[in-house]
Amino acid sequence: MSEQDTPGKKPCIWMAAGVVDFKLCHHCFDCATCEFDRAMSAVAAQELSLRDACELEMGHPAQVAPLRARLRQRSFEELLEDQGECYAGLERPQIAEVFGFRAPTSIYLHRGHTWVAMEACGRVRLGLDDFIQKVLGPADAIRLPAPGEALQRGRVALTLVRKGQEAQVPAPLDGVVEVVNSKIRQRAALAHDDPYGEGWLCVVTPTNLQPDLEKLLFGRRNAAWIENEAHKLLGLLESSAGATRNSGGTVIGDIFGTHPQLGWENLVREFLPID
Repeated sequence: MSEQDTPGKKPCIWMAAGVVDFKLCHHCFDCATCEFDRAMSAVAAQELSLRDACELEMGHPAQVAPLRARLRQRSFEELLEDQGECYAGLERPQIAEVFGFRAPTSIYLHRGHTWVAMEACGRVRLGLDDFIQKVLGPADAIRLPAPGEALQRGRVALTLVRKGQEAQVPAPLDGVVEVVNSKIRQRAALAHDDPYGEGWLCVVTPTNLQPDLEKLLFGRRNAAWIENEAHKLLGLLESSAGATRNSGGTVIGDIFGTHPQLGWENLVREFLPID
């Protein structure tokens, strides 16, 4: 079903004003919490500033390209991705070390190895946990959902790509994507190197928050679950378990890269269940 066919949606005010050809409102006209409105308003403000500057310099009304024409210079995805800079100040979670894996205890975890952190205005930020990053190793690319795309809990939300192989990752909750981390598209390995910081993936407006949160793990349960996952991994590596640790006694950062005999598909099936 296309966005044009989506029942119950109303035209965005930017569409109603004739600035954009098509855009539906996902926020019940609460523009203060809408990243699309923030991006559009920023471009409009830039146009007004340019016009005022030209008028001061030229001494007469400036001929500045209309907003609609200027927007055509960039895609809406680019405009929305730029707003990711507003989320740079992520508060890092508290961490418990479990067999060399970093388990966050102050944010939520989904059993598909994504984390969920609460943000302002009822939004949440999503990322991949340290465990799955170390199991599969650094990705060559991460295919993220587009701003405006709806996520459904337990269904595919994003895809990791490494050496031609893919791993689909389930969404931890229902919601609509507001912002994606453009840095991940530039350097996917950032999600591996800094999973709870600069390697975050997207910001989402949840549509079923309380019931979805009740299905997630939190606090000490996060560490206990990662411990269970680590035991499963060590079971798969029983014949070479010691090789998963370096001389400092911690788990290496690329299990699959070091032990390809485990099989990419086997690891994905074991640790990334899709409903």
